[in-house]
Amino acid sequence: MLKNYIILAWRNLIRNKSFSLINILGLAVSMSVCLLIIMIGMDQYSFDSYHSKKDRIYRIHTTRYLENNGETASSALPLAEKLKSDYEAIEEAAVLNSEIGGDVIFEDKFATGGGYFADGNLFRILDFDFKEGDPNTALREPFSLVITSDMAEILFGEESALGKSVAFHDKDIRGLDIEEGNTETDFGYFTITGVLHPNPGKTHLPFKLLASLSTMKSLPEGAVSIREGNDWDNVWTNYTYVLLKEGQVKADLQANLDVVSEEVYGQKYDNKHSFKAMALGELSPSDFISNTTHVSIPKVVLWILGVLCLIVMFSACLNYTNMSVARSLSRVKEVGIRKVAGANKRQIFAQFIIEAVVISLCSLVFAFAILQLLEQGFDGLTFNRYLKISFSQSLPGILIFIGFSVLVGVVAGLLPATYVAKLNPVNLFNKLSGVKIFKSMGIRNVLLVVQFSISLIFIISVVLIQTQSRHMLNFDYGFDKENILTVKLFKSDNYQRFAQAIESNPAVSQVGAASMIPGGGWNFGSEVINPDFPTDSVSTNFFDINQNAVDLLGLELIAGKNLPEESSDYLILINELSVKNFNLGSNEQAVGKQLTLNDEGQFKNVQIAGVVKNFQFLSPDREMESLVLRNRNEAMGFALVKVSGQNQAQTRASLEAAWKEVNPDTKFSYKYLDQELLFVHQVLGDVMSVIGLISFLAIFVSCLGLLGMAMYTAQTRIKEIGIRKTLGSSIPQIVYLLSKGFLKLLGVAVLLAIPAAYFINNLWLNFFASRVSIGVVEIGIGVGTILLISLGIVFSQSYRAARVNPIESLKSE
Repeated sequence: MLKNYIILAWRNLIRNKSFSLINILGLAVSMSVCLLIIMIGMDQYSFDSYHSKKDRIYRIHTTRYLENNGETASSALPLAEKLKSDYEAIEEAAVLNSEIGGDVIFEDKFATGGGYFADGNLFRILDFDFKEGDPNTALREPFSLVITSDMAEILFGEESALGKSVAFHDKDIRGLDIEEGNTETDFGYFTITGVLHPNPGKTHLPFKLLASLSTMKSLPEGAVSIREGNDWDNVWTNYTYVLLKEGQVKADLQANLDVVSEEVYGQKYDNKHSFKAMALGELSPSDFISNTTHVSIPKVVLWILGVLCLIVMFSACLNYTNMSVARSLSRVKEVGIRKVAGANKRQIFAQFIIEAVVISLCSLVFAFAILQLLEQGFDGLTFNRYLKISFSQSLPGILIFIGFSVLVGVVAGLLPATYVAKLNPVNLFNKLSGVKIFKSMGIRNVLLVVQFSISLIFIISVVLIQTQSRHMLNFDYGFDKENILTVKLFKSDNYQRFAQAIESNPAVSQVGAASMIPGGGWNFGSEVINPDFPTDSVSTNFFDINQNAVDLLGLELIAGKNLPEESSDYLILINELSVKNFNLGSNEQAVGKQLTLNDEGQFKNVQIAGVVKNFQFLSPDREMESLVLRNRNEAMGFALVKVSGQNQAQTRASLEAAWKEVNPDTKFSYKYLDQELLFVHQVLGDVMSVIGLISFLAIFVSCLGLLGMAMYTAQTRIKEIGIRKTLGSSIPQIVYLLSKGFLKLLGVAVLLAIPAAYFINNLWLNFFASRVSIGVVEIGIGVGTILLISLGIVFSQSYRAARVNPIESLKSE
């Protein structure tokens, strides 16, 4: 019976080539995107699957005291030891500290990477495959270093790395290897005690090196934020891992953590935290949290992508449903004969469902081909450089694809199969107009309205995304960003030597220094107290900048004077917003006033030298905030070099030569300021590309459906058209007759889609402090586009039908 159904399905597919092609193509393009999202989801859920004890491994996160919010992936340094010693449910506990990463130097070779200080218990919890060394002793002694095989190959080639002594220059590089620091500290010499094989799968804990935790106590003063092991206030730089004993569950661990939180923080006035147990499998994908150790797609983003693609898939299923219900008119006699011959409802239902599944499986073949193109496009997106999504094929993945295709076929064929199976065989041979479902407001019309409403929402969304992207690209930061090189100093005293070495360079017009790149998304926070209001402490941002950089960036002084040329702890600049927030009166009145500034726990008196015009030192998606500008030489992390726009390659070469001459022990690392600020635009461009592709597919699928329905309408009314032409109807009259029903449906779709598009797009636009508004132009472009495409399709098919010679259409009557 199944074989017979499949043969019949294939014959119907071949017999109705145009309708079959439209259905297969619509399902294929939609299915390809869904397959891509399935692969991305499989990749994101594949993290840490290779750990043998994964069901008993937990990482401890930190939240606000007695509140399940403000979550960070890090925790307090002493937590691991307390859990291991005080609670029997804990089999092992290990702690990591993220404050190591930089250059490992052996003779004249060096390798750069980020990592962690760690204790040896980590190897009893997580599975690491040692190529060289003993995991039981590798991190026991101070100044022990475990490195990856890639790093060992760079430094030692084919030689054994064990026992080798290497110098380590810390450059504040973290384990993610995404953001390099801009300071350098000599950590001294380490001994290589282990080399690790590459991980057999994706990990939430990428690193290139692990140093023994006991090393931290022997490092120079200020090299790390914690030197002693009893600091419960710092929950930002440490990570705690726990292995539960057999039979213990997450609730047991959480109960222990609640006791620790209350014991440690319950009586404190400030810096109070709570701890939260997170299973290893919950770390990726996760919710939006801070201080993560890896880059992954948040759950909510995966859900959004999935919903968008299912909408496109739903649109393709609507196409199939719509056209199958329409085509069932031409198959009522076939179904009637089957029923009269003894076929029951279940058999008729099975036949139509299997036809839908056959078409869906045919679509899967084409979808898989389209998927290869989509994978290449996704690989080229900016954010995939960090996500590193793997699209490798596997048997489970292929089985999931086939299962998904069968499910799509069942969903698409469910309504037509149910409808046809329920038809009364006595009425099947009556006039086709007697079938109620095909009246003017029947299901086909509803499906078309839904499809075009979805398409119109997508078009308006794409227009708004593109408009917002252009708005961000042309965002006025309030400072000059053109032809400025940002050079990482690594050591603050590198600046003076470099500035002096290039001051005579004809391609250099100005040189300045800053502690961070303005507009790059970074910010340092502090507190300010106005002595006139001593009980009010106001949060503010700050960074350091020297006198030259104020002029170099084109910051506008609207009151007072610039910072002094020499380093100063006392004089500061503030922006206009600070004048208001600090309750200082007017800009002129603010100049010369004193403030008390919280400087890493020490309150210092400072004086306002001047007020600068507001500029966006945060990322452009955020609101403007108050700012304090200081001028401390020891805080400078970047040299800012204003260069000529001519012969840029030659200019860069001369700057690098000058750097190497005066700072030979530090590498020359630079970027153009405007290119650094482009990152957020590149990400926006990626988002626009993804949404644009999905929108194009939704529109394409809807147009395929409209084309199919227009073709069907023209075919089923071909004799009516012949009679009308014989009686004198003109071609425009016939075109209008065939098109007016579609025009009404498009009008309904527009009325439904506009308010929905306005609401949906306002949701994401509200995330931007500087945003475009949803106006008549954007909505008009969307409506005009969908109307032009739709009317073009409908009119073309109507005109084609109207041109048929009535003799040809009526000769069989």
